[in-house]
Amino acid sequence: MDNFRFFNLTIHPFEDSAGAVGEVEAEGFIKPTGRIYRQNHIVFLRAADGTIVFLREYFDPVRAANAMDIPIAGLAS
Repeated sequence: MDNFRFFNLTIHPFEDSAGAVGEVEAEGFIKPTGRIYRQNHIVFLRAADGTIVFLREYFDPVRAANAMDIPIAGLAS
């Protein structure tokens, strides 16, 4: 992937300040397919003593598969 970047970050802190949810957009050029990958990511993060102790990321895998021209069983292309 070329020119991969994250942008338009929005952070939603938790009340206890040890965690947050982030919303971010991603984009990059998939060289083998010539397609642009565009995606929205949601990231849950919790820290303790300056270290990330929990990280969970969510995104639409269908968008990723389409950008890489990877078929998904049971899903019409």
